[in-house]
Amino acid sequence: MRSPNSAYLRFLAVAYAALLSIAPGAPAPVSAADDPLGPAVEAARKTRDEKQLQSLKAQLEQMIAQNPNDAGLYLDLAKVQEYFLDVYEMPKDKKAAGEAVDKAIDAAQHSIQLNDKSGDAHSLLADLYGRKISLGNAMFAGPKFRPQGQRGKCQGYGAR
Repeated sequence: MRSPNSAYLRFLAVAYAALLSIAPGAPAPVSAADDPLGPAVEAARKTRDEKQLQSLKAQLEQMIAQNPNDAGLYLDLAKVQEYFLDVYEMPKDKKAAGEAVDKAIDAAQHSIQLNDKSGDAHSLLADLYGRKISLGNAMFAGPKFRPQGQRGKCQGYGAR
């Protein structure tokens, strides 16, 4: 018997694949030549070494200062900040983890502002919001992230 979560994840994977196959004008995948820090970001993902992450973050911030309109650099920075989140969650440092997720969200949003067609950036942003909610009391953190226009409107059954 399969769990409801596995069926849901399979549905999401199929939906994602279907959307990718019909997406018109989707940008080409980034090659290693286009992303010189790609291997370093991948290595940081695997090791979660804080010193390596600090070095990579400094390199990315320097590259962003030279190239402020490069959405890929902001996406890489968001990933590095997400890896910091993993580092800080291990010893249960919620304050540092909260700061890391906020910085990651800012970088992901900036990447989306520069390239709103990046599926990777949108996916990462969604994951980061989920992680932010899980850092707090999930029952009360979720309503902070709903659309602003929805506050005060009753949307349940029987609403008139």
